[in-house]
Amino acid sequence: MLSKKETLILKLLYENKHRYLTSQEVASGISVSNRTARKYLHSLNEQLEQIRMGNINAKPGHGYQLKLYDGEAFESFYLSELKNKKITQDSCIVQESKDRQYTILKYLFFDQGPVYVDHIAEELFISRSTVSNELVEIKKQLKSYNIVLKHKSNKGIYLVGKEQSIRYFIMNYFFVSRLHDNLYTFSIYGHLLEGINIEEIVIIVLDECRENKLRLSDFIIYNLVLHIGLAVKRIKSGFKMDSSVIVDITPDLPEYQTARAIIQRIEASQGIVVPTEEAHFIALHLLSKTSSANVFKKTEYKESEIRQQLLAVLSEIDQSTGYKLHKDSILIEGLMLHFIPLFRRLQEKRTNENPLMADIKQQYQDIYEMTVSHLNKMAIFQTYPMNENEWAYIAIHFIAAVERFCNEQKAHVLVICATGLGSSQMLKNRLERELGSKIYIEKVISYYEIVDQDLSEIDLIISSINVPTILLGVPIVTVSVLLNEQDIESINQAIAADRITKKIDNLQFRCNQTTINDRFSAFEQCVSEELFFVANEYADKTTILTEMLRRIEQKEERALKETFMKQIKLRESYSSVAFSNYLAVPHPIEPLTNAAHVAIAIQPEGFYWDQAHPNIQLVVLLSPDKFGHLNMDVISQALEPILDNREFQQAILKCTSCQSFMEILKNETLNERVVLEG
Repeated sequence: MLSKKETLILKLLYENKHRYLTSQEVASGISVSNRTARKYLHSLNEQLEQIRMGNINAKPGHGYQLKLYDGEAFESFYLSELKNKKITQDSCIVQESKDRQYTILKYLFFDQGPVYVDHIAEELFISRSTVSNELVEIKKQLKSYNIVLKHKSNKGIYLVGKEQSIRYFIMNYFFVSRLHDNLYTFSIYGHLLEGINIEEIVIIVLDECRENKLRLSDFIIYNLVLHIGLAVKRIKSGFKMDSSVIVDITPDLPEYQTARAIIQRIEASQGIVVPTEEAHFIALHLLSKTSSANVFKKTEYKESEIRQQLLAVLSEIDQSTGYKLHKDSILIEGLMLHFIPLFRRLQEKRTNENPLMADIKQQYQDIYEMTVSHLNKMAIFQTYPMNENEWAYIAIHFIAAVERFCNEQKAHVLVICATGLGSSQMLKNRLERELGSKIYIEKVISYYEIVDQDLSEIDLIISSINVPTILLGVPIVTVSVLLNEQDIESINQAIAADRITKKIDNLQFRCNQTTINDRFSAFEQCVSEELFFVANEYADKTTILTEMLRRIEQKEERALKETFMKQIKLRESYSSVAFSNYLAVPHPIEPLTNAAHVAIAIQPEGFYWDQAHPNIQLVVLLSPDKFGHLNMDVISQALEPILDNREFQQAILKCTSCQSFMEILKNETLNERVVLEG
């Protein structure tokens, strides 16, 4: 007898029996991790072969496809399983603890009726004691939000807390956690959607969908929030919607009523007037499942054929760039959802003006051009000619996908402490602040939990205690709980080791095992005469940093100083940024500028930086770009040859221009290369 998860997988495979499904697609379909999805696939395959109904063909690089032995017999078996299980995505067996907690929290926050322990145990195929253990963990998560989990015999389990606290938990747990990559992408649009609070829009959409009992997939909500953000941007920028186009939506539909409620709250929060027509388009997103059939029916190709065209061009992009877009289910499903209103517009021979088009083409020119050149090859777009506005909208999905790919290249780390309590959280926070751009902490565990861990997805173990050599299948770095500079250096060296280097440096725009020339070239791209100056003898640390930031503000054409100063101060609170007795290299904790910049200041007389460095003469301020186009680690490596070079120190004190500084640095770079090659 199949479990509910296995039945749902069988349903997915059967509905897509003419194509292969990737493990990521299966995992997304049943709300589990890739690893768990593969376990279910293996179990399901064994059972299908045992009852001689068929098997699951696994093809490397393609995925999984259902093969049937007897079509009629399978149909009977399949319908019986669906009927017996009353299969839904929310009522499937969940084996992993985090999935169990997610399901329980979903019951508590979204189900309208009472929630009972026995009901949870029955639905998840687990014991009451296991439910109790999960509730203990859930209470810990809720505590920081001042939400209390209570229980009454006639009421079941329920939540007590302020509505605002409940909203923030929903936002952070269900969307920042489950849609981490999507909301990470939203943050990228911060400068593009300036003045628009994306988190507020997410909360408004969630509130109104809950109120009207609409259950939407993560993909639909993600696309809806982005659509609303862009609509607000269009309105604020003075763009007008084509009101002559009427979208046939019945006003008494709950989706339309929800759209109207969303718009009313958006108008109140943003201080704008949203055209009535916008409600129709929001309702289209809410109705996307039902409206998609009508839209695709009018095209020359079936929805499945358009999906295959899309997957083909994504594979082509991956071959030329090294990305893995054909495996990005968020991108694929997001684009398929985007195609619904897009094809509707194209069928009605209208388009939306895109207020972000100029910014996208300027700041993401490579991704925009990649989008147009490859998707133009899809047969569907031979029927529907596209303009720049529409291509720019589609490019947004690819910008997000590339950022996700970048984020996934981080080293996956397991952190081990003696007990897993108290000091472990401090170590975790220090690691994230100091190395957050390079590592992703999978879990923090105690020494006694080591034997239960699956290390197949772990690239590096960071431990505050000595770990037995039995775990040496994964690189281990032993550090102090306080994480000193030597510890950070050791971790950086481990990250640079073969296994992790291959993973991190897989991005096209990152430097692979950089040569000395690569370092200098990257450095040269970020400097300019406008960002170079010689300070007078009375200038102190604050004065010099203020002037450097003023010049960066001029390059960026926006205010940055206050935020930048706070970031530099925060970075220095962890460890000094003085690299030698005469050189300081301040930088923010996280990227703040659209372009990468290196500002240079020379103060020949020397000035007080901190107690350990009272005579700094050279300041090189690094400002990485938000989009990761240039790797600041590579740029900072260009400074290594000059750290303790007395001759260079004397030479730079005579520099009066950026050009003379770069000539000296280039000479030192060439000298280092000669020494290494010799």
